[in-house]
Amino acid sequence: MRIRTQCPQCGFPFRSQLDPDGAGVECPQCDDRREVDSAAWTDNSRRIETCPLCGCRHLYRQRDINRALGCALIVVGAIFVPWTYGLSLVALSLVDLWLYRRLSIVVVCYKCDTVFRDAKPLDRQTDFDLLKHDVLKYGKTWDENASVE
Repeated sequence: MRIRTQCPQCGFPFRSQLDPDGAGVECPQCDDRREVDSAAWTDNSRRIETCPLCGCRHLYRQRDINRALGCALIVVGAIFVPWTYGLSLVALSLVDLWLYRRLSIVVVCYKCDTVFRDAKPLDRQTDFDLLKHDVLKYGKTWDENASVE
């Protein structure tokens, strides 16, 4: 399974391959090695129950789109607005919609932000939830009695 992750030691983002046999993932920058939990896969398929790198049960799904490309499409459309009377924004929005529908769905871990490119999402892995992200990643809470430090 192809992944994109970030080293917890040096913060270097890199791409790697995960195997269900439990072989670890090594950072190309600092050579830090993370073990892979082989029990995260269900019945040797491409479905992931928990993150094999950090053990987090909370995963979400999203389209595998390059955000820089999406922003560049809107910027190009906005630049040509004076000459096209706004039709460039409509045309490039349709291109963006076409790309969105053609791209595959990836599974992402809330805690370590690892992107699993070849994984099939489970039914419980829904779209991104900002509150869940803030609670899991930063320990934030909506509790009124919690002290703010």
